[in-house]
Amino acid sequence: MSRRYPPQYQDVNISIKNMKAMEVVKEVLGEKFRYFRSQITSESSYRKIHEILITILDTAEGLKPEEALNFLNEQLPRAYVIIEYQNVRGQINKDLRRILTNMIDDLSLSNANDIRKLIRNARLLLDSLAVIAKSSR
Repeated sequence: MSRRYPPQYQDVNISIKNMKAMEVVKEVLGEKFRYFRSQITSESSYRKIHEILITILDTAEGLKPEEALNFLNEQLPRAYVIIEYQNVRGQINKDLRRILTNMIDDLSLSNANDIRKLIRNARLLLDSLAVIAKSSR
């Protein structure tokens, strides 16, 4: 049985491209905390997504912007597949799947001028969601 949320939780979207760093954190850890908690069915499954993406982002962060873009475009498809797999298994829900795949799209379509900001915001988004995954139900 799917859980119904009030209208303010319908079509929740977090854009690492259009939001400031603190806005990303507050969007996840603020009033929508319980909503995002409902999107993560399995802490260990989210941890797997988090680990893969954070490893990719950490490596990209240490590269020059153009090299970072190339690296991200080589590595992010693997993370995309893991996200889809965890969604199909019911380990993360469709809204979280959409937010994470949109994040990957934003990173993949970025330019050298914006990539540092997007990597930082993506990391904040992932870490904020990790706090929620770790929280007790």
